[in-house]
Amino acid sequence: MKKTLLFLVTGFFFLNNLSAQKPIEQKDIHLVQYMPNIPFPYKMKNWKDITTKQDKLFYDFNAKGQSLPLIWWDDSQINFPFRTFGLPSYVDKRRLGGNSYESLPTMGSLISASLIGVDKSNDDGKDYVSMIRQFFNKKNGTNLILNGLDRKAGESFWYEIWPAMAYSMLVDLYPQKTEMQEPMKITVDNWYSAIQDLSEGREYPDFNFTAFNFKNRKGYHNKVWREPDAAAGLAWLQYISWIKYGDKKYLNATRQCMAFLQNRPSKEGTFYEIMMPYGAYLAVRMNAELGTTYDELKMLNWCFDGNNSDRDGWGVMCERWNKYDVHGLVGQKKDEQYAFAMNTFSQAAALVPIVKYNPAYASTIGKWMLNLANACRLFYADEHPRNRQSSSIWEGDPQHVICYEGLRKDLYHGNHFEPFQGLLSDEGPYAIGDQVKTMSSATDICLYGSAWVGMLASIVDTTNVECILQLDCNVTDFYSTRKYPTYLLFNPYFEAKEVTLNQHFTEPTDLYDLVSKQYIKKNCMGETSIILDPDNAVTIVCIPSSAKKIKKHGKLVVDGEIIDYRL
Repeated sequence: MKKTLLFLVTGFFFLNNLSAQKPIEQKDIHLVQYMPNIPFPYKMKNWKDITTKQDKLFYDFNAKGQSLPLIWWDDSQINFPFRTFGLPSYVDKRRLGGNSYESLPTMGSLISASLIGVDKSNDDGKDYVSMIRQFFNKKNGTNLILNGLDRKAGESFWYEIWPAMAYSMLVDLYPQKTEMQEPMKITVDNWYSAIQDLSEGREYPDFNFTAFNFKNRKGYHNKVWREPDAAAGLAWLQYISWIKYGDKKYLNATRQCMAFLQNRPSKEGTFYEIMMPYGAYLAVRMNAELGTTYDELKMLNWCFDGNNSDRDGWGVMCERWNKYDVHGLVGQKKDEQYAFAMNTFSQAAALVPIVKYNPAYASTIGKWMLNLANACRLFYADEHPRNRQSSSIWEGDPQHVICYEGLRKDLYHGNHFEPFQGLLSDEGPYAIGDQVKTMSSATDICLYGSAWVGMLASIVDTTNVECILQLDCNVTDFYSTRKYPTYLLFNPYFEAKEVTLNQHFTEPTDLYDLVSKQYIKKNCMGETSIILDPDNAVTIVCIPSSAKKIKKHGKLVVDGEIIDYRL
């Protein structure tokens, strides 16, 4: 039977071995200061329900309807002698079947379902997780996890690093699948060598390129754009490999990559597509775990402001589009005014865990996530009339659990208006993509982006008070212990609110708030309620009452695990 913990905060309770601490002073991500405390109109989708239903639709081989089923078997056995499966990047019967599909929809769908508790290694007897090894491109000699079954590297950093990051997340989610580990390690080692080549005797590598050419062992610039935030993605990949394999060379490579970001001037922000938030996360985590002094706020602000030297405008929306608040969504916020689903879901996954390592960001992350989780509904067809979306003709998803590629403020930027003139409303925002307008796909309904929704779903839970969310700080904190449940709750109201915290307990539990530095109750069992202060956040760690708790070297340690790095 589900047990819900409620605790009434009427005073603070201290353990004998801890003295009272001052609450940690909150820091603001610059852009979040200008977001509303409560977005309008407010409507929170049931993200876990959407993810569950999407998973069932994606993996239904017997689905009936236009462009269904979406999944197919691939018996080409390009890299390994076993079958795998494909999913299309966009809903389009022309894209079904074959072996030229992308890895991002398939790996994203596995990560999403797994994060909400679906075992994709034994789904109706099928081990979809092990099948994903086919994306290790060994037959062509590349020896990297890439975005297809027969791909070469050297065109775009993010397309060539993000699949390796996603694969590594699956390895963490399925540690029992030992056969998954060799492709990960070979991939990581090949990127390790690339980092050394990009250093060329320098103190740290130069990532001012579009990609890395593995043939001539040099950075490649396509004369159009650069992707310096490759440093962030590779830093994350090397750091989690150090945690997993224990080889210090990976930590040294992490430090090399982070040095590139640390030494980059604030005014030369870098955020090309999806990886920079993982560098900002790593700055906060390494500062806590290793005592480094990376400029956390500089890197966090790069992920939001949009003032980037290489891709100006890429960041977080902070405005209202027509009658809708779209604050919090991630994408091109200047020239095109175009937010993307995958980028938004993944940035939430990257940054929510930082409050474990530095709770000074609890209020700003809580406020941003309330806006983000609310605005994400606008990626879905059922939130728009038919004349405000490009693919209302497709009726294969009556529950509306697969979203569009993105959301546009209007149709006049990026030459989007002409193909839709006379078809769509004169007022946005519009659920749309980049495919229909160029006749590249029959729809803009986008598995490529929608597949990652489980990252949001696994984090976000509602409470008994509207607009107060319970955010799981552990679930997307890959390659960490995640031993003690940790939740962020932000009160957006300018008055105190009594809130119910949903949690399962099988033993008496002590509740420790990383923000106030206090145990707020001991021996909790059953239902209790908490009073959240106005316009304030708490980050609650749920610790067994029987655990040994000590203060050591300025940290709070529970049964050998550090839960507070900043006493």
